[in-house]
Amino acid sequence: MQDVTSGTDLLALVPLYIAVEPRDPRGEGARTEDAIEHVPAATVEEVAGVLTQLGIPAEMIDGTHIGAPGWVIARTVGWSDGRIVRWAPDENPANGPYPTLSCDDVATYLSRAIDVACRVGEELEIPSDASADHGLGIVIEQRSGAVVGRLRSTEAPQLAHLMESDLWFAQIDGTSIVAAVDPGADLEPVATSASATPTVGLERNGPWRRIGLMRGRAVVAAHEWGPRWKHLDPSEGVAPTDGVMTLVHEYFDTPVGDVGEFARTLDLTDSQTRALQTLFDDTEADDPFTAVMRLLGLPVEAAEVAEGWLDPAELPDVRRVESQPFVQAMWSSLTTVPTEPGRINDLQRLWIYRPRAYWLLSIAEAVAAGGAAAILLRPGAQRGSTSRTALGWACAAAAVVTVADMALPRRWRGLEPR
Repeated sequence: MQDVTSGTDLLALVPLYIAVEPRDPRGEGARTEDAIEHVPAATVEEVAGVLTQLGIPAEMIDGTHIGAPGWVIARTVGWSDGRIVRWAPDENPANGPYPTLSCDDVATYLSRAIDVACRVGEELEIPSDASADHGLGIVIEQRSGAVVGRLRSTEAPQLAHLMESDLWFAQIDGTSIVAAVDPGADLEPVATSASATPTVGLERNGPWRRIGLMRGRAVVAAHEWGPRWKHLDPSEGVAPTDGVMTLVHEYFDTPVGDVGEFARTLDLTDSQTRALQTLFDDTEADDPFTAVMRLLGLPVEAAEVAEGWLDPAELPDVRRVESQPFVQAMWSSLTTVPTEPGRINDLQRLWIYRPRAYWLLSIAEAVAAGGAAAILLRPGAQRGSTSRTALGWACAAAAVVTVADMALPRRWRGLEPR
């Protein structure tokens, strides 16, 4: 039999955006007396009709809802090599589990079908109303965010290692705020780290805002504010639950927050729970992150960072934590001076700064361990007793480790630049 192989296993599913430009030529330069004053922009229905012909399941939105009137935007799923998945039950897939069309073919077909320019890609920047005055634009899939919780200061190097990217770490009134140095970095590894206490993740993605509640490594609940997308079913009701349709629509599933989970996890009062429900029900909330932070008693600076209004480098007492290999990250955690109270943190500060008490305790430990080893390992005392010998060598090892620890230089303990 013929060997048919597929390179799909080497690819990843990615979101792909289709942006149809306005057809209005005004403002593009000098016009003659015979020039057309206005050409109506393409409509969602027109674009949906073409995508239906192509068999592309998608979610669509009128650009007016996101500050880009005249534009029509659709989002779908494709492979990372630029192929968009399709619903085409009469076709056999040539590469992968679903029939596909290249992004270039989709853009060309759309342009010819409705006589309008079209862009397709993983990231799209389209002009906004303010672009002429401020040079701004709306960037679909532009991420900024922050993670808020009781993360310990000594965990920061491990979090940077998990994220594989440098991060900013600050604490305000005992609450930690973590943000990525690269605004486009994904903070999910930080939000879902094995924290003993709940963490709240805030993410702004263009005009959409999402909040997630995490405990341990699990996402307990999530909610999203922002313009709503319209589902496009190219089967026109014939196969709305077909695999490719489910794939696309579940990929972009909009989370609706379970207020009960928030209340139970964060021990909210009845009044706080009702206020949070009201906030979740407000689909046009202007500044939901700030409202949630105030409601939960968390620093509003986290909301400002997540919105992109505040540079995380400007947070009070913030420090930049570099991403390092695992072993270096663990050592950095050990040599990070804790900022929280607690006996374990007191011992770590004692070990790093080494006041007189440290030397007294270490010298006493070294003398005691060395003396015990000398007694237990003296000739004749260890004869016939395996456990006595093992204990003696353990005491000797403890004495050597204590002496070596006392000789550890300041630079290795993080008190001087490495």
